[in-house]
Amino acid sequence: MKRSELQSAIDYIQRRGSAIERARLRFILDGESPPDDVRDQLERSQRSDGGWSPYWAPDYSSLDATCYQLSQIDQMGIERTSQMAIDAVRFLVERQHYDGSWEEDPIEAAGAPVWAVPGDEAAGLYVTANCAFWVAMTGLVPSAVHDAAMYLSFHLGETGALPSFSQTHWLATAVWQHQGMTDEAQKSLHYLRGIVDDLSAGNLAWMVMALRQGGVRADDETVRTALGRLVELRDEAGHWPSDEGADNSAHVTIEAIRALKLCDALE
Repeated sequence: MKRSELQSAIDYIQRRGSAIERARLRFILDGESPPDDVRDQLERSQRSDGGWSPYWAPDYSSLDATCYQLSQIDQMGIERTSQMAIDAVRFLVERQHYDGSWEEDPIEAAGAPVWAVPGDEAAGLYVTANCAFWVAMTGLVPSAVHDAAMYLSFHLGETGALPSFSQTHWLATAVWQHQGMTDEAQKSLHYLRGIVDDLSAGNLAWMVMALRQGGVRADDETVRTALGRLVELRDEAGHWPSDEGADNSAHVTIEAIRALKLCDALE
């Protein structure tokens, strides 16, 4: 897809996106570093322990919220070895359990959304896969990634399914691919290929980005199938629709553009 074909989507983000979203777009398209005020905003929001607070617990440092902010940092081109990223990874690793897993603090269970409820197996696998993915991307603590990859593999079924959310599958697959655990990655890729048609635009973009960042090839059948479906979901106005009822079309559109770029499908 030529960049000129995305102009309506780019214009949409420029009109509707936040300062952080516009900074993400500029880096993805042109490699432009974020403005100082945007970087300062992220630094100020980081808590003293290195984590970030979620919308559901403003006085708590959340594993899931910290992974989300690491994704924002990455999409703006802020170095994975920046102090902000190092502090975030230190926070994640300090919260890892001895068996390689992660979960949110049980004290916050009452307010946690379904994907982050401590003590719940599906949520625990998702949080573990998410934390492992971002620790892997920074390359700062390889042992933590190895332990998490092994923990996740113990829950992988013969069909390639995990007893968790669809998002857990692509994050775990990326971790396994990153760790050279080919059998596990291939099983999960086969499973993911079967659910492509059930996924929203936002989830398809997330899946493609995670798989490519984990080292899955752009010409892998699952990646190609997901990217093709993502292109089909672009709306008539030229951008990608809000994800699962949320008012986040600018975010989804940015991630769709990045997915295209990571697959060398954007000229």
